[in-house]
Amino acid sequence: MLRHWSSHFRSFISPPCANALTRSPKSTSSRSHQPIMAIRREDQSVWERRAPLAPNHVRKLVRQGVKVLVQPSNRRAYPMKSYQNAGALIQEDITDASLIIGVKRVDSIDSLLPDKTYCFFSHTIKAQEANMPLLDMIIEKNIRLIDYEKMVDKNGARVVAFGKWAGVAGMINILHGLGIRLLALGHHSPFMYIGPAHNYRSSSMAKQAFRDAGYEISLGLMPKSMGPLTFVFTGSGNVSQGAQEMFQELPFEYVDPKDLPKVATHGAMNKLYACVVSRGAHYVRKDGGSFDAEEFANHPERYSSTFAQKLSAWH
Repeated sequence: MLRHWSSHFRSFISPPCANALTRSPKSTSSRSHQPIMAIRREDQSVWERRAPLAPNHVRKLVRQGVKVLVQPSNRRAYPMKSYQNAGALIQEDITDASLIIGVKRVDSIDSLLPDKTYCFFSHTIKAQEANMPLLDMIIEKNIRLIDYEKMVDKNGARVVAFGKWAGVAGMINILHGLGIRLLALGHHSPFMYIGPAHNYRSSSMAKQAFRDAGYEISLGLMPKSMGPLTFVFTGSGNVSQGAQEMFQELPFEYVDPKDLPKVATHGAMNKLYACVVSRGAHYVRKDGGSFDAEEFANHPERYSSTFAQKLSAWH
């Protein structure tokens, strides 16, 4: 995200989009011609350590004449001192900034500053019901919203999206949680030795924990009472690739989706089973025809999913 944002941010400090930094949607003030932007403090979760810009990106912006304000936070992956050394001003008050950027949406919609330009993942593009109050407040406060989800290149491809690290972290946490869940159900498993993602300083450390768990699995130390374990990866995008990268540190075998029932009931106990499922594997035409990707994109109502019946029951 940080890498892509740096290049696209240049468009906000040159015509025709310079007004995103130099003035708010309604502002007509000319008290300063220096563009001012701010990096807000993330407040959605105590575990959120991401930042929309790295210190080296801030340094480039400062050199181009942008005044950068950074709200203090000791949770960020980057120390505040690094932003300060890059030329940013560390301060709580960011009302002077016309452009305010973050990663996640604000925790309290009442904290949104009126007549500003905000940039973050709003999770409103698909009309998510839980975030409609956020969208209402954005409209009420005359806020210009730039959503990372809608930033695309000239070919229409998204430039800011989940990378493989979302899959890496997700797979670590899934197996950590699975170990705890199985223990609660009375099964001690090798997954108990896998900690949550934030316990590891690098993916290499996490992979070693996976290998340690995998060694016990390969020795047949999975409890027989729980039967063979199967995993289903949906799609082949960045997140799926990252999750599979971690999964492949364990003893595994990929199978065809149609073979899931067989391995789930009669599979070996010294390895894990997985399959990668595309849309065509579970979406079927309501009239009985074959799956067509282009038609599905334009007319999804013509299709129904068999995921719950054919896949969910076996993983």
